[in-house]
Amino acid sequence: MEYELLFFTSVANEEKINLIKKDIAGILESLGAKLSTDFFDIGKRKLAYPIKRNTHAFFSFVRFWLDDENKQNISEIGKRLALYNNIIRHIIVRADEIGKPIISEEIRFKQKEKTIKLTEKAKSDEEKPKASLSELDEKLNEILEETPE
Repeated sequence: MEYELLFFTSVANEEKINLIKKDIAGILESLGAKLSTDFFDIGKRKLAYPIKRNTHAFFSFVRFWLDDENKQNISEIGKRLALYNNIIRHIIVRADEIGKPIISEEIRFKQKEKTIKLTEKAKSDEEKPKASLSELDEKLNEILEETPE
């Protein structure tokens, strides 16, 4: 099965990125993974919040294959990458899961149903007869003329 590993490292390690990639490839290959592509550098990006005092990081990813007999090694790969000091964070996902919608069809159907109900309500509100300006003025005068006793 094909997996994708996304990781980021400190911007200070940008010069050492080739060494880091070689180390990661070594970790993957030692656990039976075969790299299906070269590493792809996304580049330097601003983080949403500081992680380990870093506000920016250098992102890269790689795709790799694991045979059925080595599939159980995915958790061991995650553990070894977590212990590798040059990586701030990483995530491993199955490649066939990339690009699939996050919300299910049932939730999407409920959202569409709710949108239709709101649209119908707005149309029914438009169909109600609206008061004329003179009727509103008369009603306002009635309210203002009433004096509390």
